[in-house]
Amino acid sequence: MGRLPRVITISVLVATSFLPAACGSGVREPSPSRRAADQVTWVTGFGAFGREAYVYVAQEKGFFQEAGLEVAVQPGQGSGENLAAVLGGRAQFAAVDFTATLISAAGGKAEGAVAVAALHQRTLAALMALDGSGISAPKDLEGKTVADAASSVISMMFPSYARLAGVDASKVKWVSLEPAQLAANLASGQVDAIGQYVVGRPTVSNAAKGKEVTVLPFGDVITDLYGSAVTTSTKVAAGQPDLVRRFTGALLKGLAYAVDHPQEAAKILVAKQPTQNAEVAAAELTLMAGYVRPDGGAPMGTMSRERVERAITALSTAGALEEELTPDSVVSFDLVPKG
Repeated sequence: MGRLPRVITISVLVATSFLPAACGSGVREPSPSRRAADQVTWVTGFGAFGREAYVYVAQEKGFFQEAGLEVAVQPGQGSGENLAAVLGGRAQFAAVDFTATLISAAGGKAEGAVAVAALHQRTLAALMALDGSGISAPKDLEGKTVADAASSVISMMFPSYARLAGVDASKVKWVSLEPAQLAANLASGQVDAIGQYVVGRPTVSNAAKGKEVTVLPFGDVITDLYGSAVTTSTKVAAGQPDLVRRFTGALLKGLAYAVDHPQEAAKILVAKQPTQNAEVAAAELTLMAGYVRPDGGAPMGTMSRERVERAITALSTAGALEEELTPDSVVSFDLVPKG
């Protein structure tokens, strides 16, 4: 009996020490030595397809939490809308096709937006058609109807692609559809081709019940282009550089994990977005693996001033840029990941 009070005292202390972690959602309460997580909004490049799974991986694996961040994810509607979200302050970060940033900046529509990391080291932009459509080469697009999201980079790039590929762009009809409608409308024959990232082939094939898909990659015609980039405003880049570095570091960690573990990443995506197909999502991530890692062992996310200069020159030569640009006007190289 003389030992009982000591046992009770120890038990109470142990139980009390676990109370903060057991309350609410399980997130630990801020303490004087640990600041509250920074709230961040991320806009995906295009919907919530398999290629976007990496942000949910970064959430699920705790990469954002480790960086002191709490990230809300919003499905994107294409590069134009995503740029508007960043410039309008509705999101701190968004996936924006870097070519769209260049074209928009040269047209005075992206002032105040900068890339801080490359998600894809090569452009993923492409057009896709199904077997039997009569489209097997760029020239076959003439007289056909192509669908894409209204603000997609693919429609922005098409005039330059057409010029270099020998296609009369005036003979191609474009219609606007929501991202989730594209594959279904192609499968039903409502349109002849759709704008799509090359990694979207499994999604298109699945919607078309396994029918053969023809892919016309823009990168075959327009070289030196990066794909999507983590994009923010100059206000955030200049005023919160530590936030930018923490966010991009955690996001790229999620990207690396997702392409290295596509099946697991696909399951994480489906848990967050139940309408997605895990098998198709894993196939998209497998295809994307070859696009996200730089050559020569450079760190993931890197962007070089020289290559951006070459991309600007290529687009300018193709007639895609209304005004002259400099690499430093569209990329915050101080914040780009370095070895």
